[in-house]
Amino acid sequence: MNRHGINLRAELRDTLKLAGPIVLVQVGHMSMGMVDTLVAGRVGTTALAGLGLAANFFWTFTNVCMGALLALDTYFAQAVGSRDEHGLARYLAQSFWSSVIVTVVSAVGIVVGLWIYSAIAAPSETRAAFLGYMHYILWCLPTLFYFFVLQRYWQARHQVMPFLLIIVGANILNLVACFGLGLGWWGMPRWEVKGLAIATVISRYVMLAAGVVFTVWKLRPASYRLPPLEWPVQGRIFLLGLPAAGHTALEVGAFTIATFIVAVLGPAQLAAHHVCLMMAAFTFMFPLGFSSAAAVRVGTFIGAGQPEHARVAGWLCIGLSVSVMSCFALGYLLFPRTLLGWFTQDAAVVDLGVKILLLVALFQIADGTQVSTTGALRGLGNTRAAMIANLIGHYPVGLALGVALCFGFGYGAVGIWSGLALGLVSVAVILMRTWLARTRDMSGVRRL
Repeated sequence: MNRHGINLRAELRDTLKLAGPIVLVQVGHMSMGMVDTLVAGRVGTTALAGLGLAANFFWTFTNVCMGALLALDTYFAQAVGSRDEHGLARYLAQSFWSSVIVTVVSAVGIVVGLWIYSAIAAPSETRAAFLGYMHYILWCLPTLFYFFVLQRYWQARHQVMPFLLIIVGANILNLVACFGLGLGWWGMPRWEVKGLAIATVISRYVMLAAGVVFTVWKLRPASYRLPPLEWPVQGRIFLLGLPAAGHTALEVGAFTIATFIVAVLGPAQLAAHHVCLMMAAFTFMFPLGFSSAAAVRVGTFIGAGQPEHARVAGWLCIGLSVSVMSCFALGYLLFPRTLLGWFTQDAAVVDLGVKILLLVALFQIADGTQVSTTGALRGLGNTRAAMIANLIGHYPVGLALGVALCFGFGYGAVGIWSGLALGLVSVAVILMRTWLARTRDMSGVRRL
């Protein structure tokens, strides 16, 4: 027990019970991209470079739009905490229209971006691989956002295992389809990068279908008619969600800008950059899971009128994130060549990747701290702090330094990653100071 009468052991147990499956769900989402990267590496270095560029381009737009839906974490969790079943059902119904809105916005952004890239990029094998992947992966857009909403709804209700099983099944399907359609195994056509995109699209639609079936089975709705669009509810969702989207845009945008900068350095540097970015993104899924758990636990206790319990829940998730990322940092320091060898046998890519992974190892703890603190603050209803922190940390600090080291001092991709590492440290420091300030006195914190 702490001085507020909170059983820390029980809270740790409950947090792990929720966070464990959420972490695995996040890892499952990332694993689909990892499989694409693994298979692309077997196609060739140019295919790996083109897919890396396409994946960064595609996920920049989709992640920003998903960020706008992160407000549902707060509303779902606080409704569960206050036992407001009517409010919970209302936000779930309106989330369908929220998903439609962000699908349209994301599609327009991607199509415009593709048109601009096609107009200015010189013809090359990397460009051809990029366009070949993008022309097919676009079709999975509608599945991404509504599955995201369903997952958020059920994790707020502490029912995460069904979605973990759905994602495990989808990963198995994607693995088989990638080897079949990407490399032509089992007598299937060898479509290479195009085949990887088609495999992902198929898997995403299967995931959504399974999520919808589970939701209908559990809720047994009296009517299957579409709910009317309620603009006041949409306004509340996006009022809280747009700063979260801004935070996501600034964070993901920094790494996407870095990718396009590295692209001018040649296929080998771009391939090494993408492989290391995929590994960093994979380990990022673990604290991202704890971040989601923090948003749910903190939001639930705020909704229940237990602010001191919310503070303890937030600190536990931050501590767990730091512990897990410390282990990954050690792995990157001890086994860089082994890890890189899973993706490519190109000696130039591996040699450069070893240097980049050293920097990835150095910022793991900062990355875990900033993302878990973002989730804890979101549970309080604060989405602006992360946006401001990412604006300051990634741009005047991270990218500015990275570009100077890359071109001014001739460090290439290693220079870019040095800047990104310092940017993440800056973001973590700003967010930790915000969390300390907001939780110093919890007496005034109330449900939104």
